Amino acid sequence: MNLSNTSKIKYKIDNQGKNTVEMAKLLKEYRVSGFLISMNDRSVTMYVPQDAIKNNRKAMEVLRNDT
Repeated sequence: MNLSNTSKIKYKIDNQGKNTVEMAKLLKEYRVSGFLISMNDRSVTMYVPQDAIKNNRKAMEVLRNDT
């Protein structure tokens, strides 16, 4: 992933006590592309490629509804 073609995006999601490694695996399972920077109880912050922003939003909707 080329960092010059990325955006810093914050997604709202309840992490349910997961650590960063568990959350990164969960995001990968739901095919959310990007690099996890940080997270708190209610959101995750990621570097996301420009061409994956729309697909990630759809994947995050599915993830929020499943958990």
